Amino acid sequence: MDDSVLEHITINFSARSVTILSDKGEEKTIEWKWDQEGAEGFAETISAIEAVTEAEDRTYQFAVAE
Repeated sequence: MDDSVLEHITINFSARSVTILSDKGEEKTIEWKWDQEGAEGFAETISAIEAVTEAEDRTYQFAVAE
């Protein structure tokens, strides 16, 4: 994602992942492990993202039980 600008971030709590979309259409997904270390890293990353981005640049996804 060199020389590209952040377009949108999707935070998926059910998959414990973050997907970053650039203005050039490039997409990168990062996933965390399903253990205590992964939970802590995911939470820290979400806090950092929220501190440096505008709310309209983020989408949150959750699982829905049917």
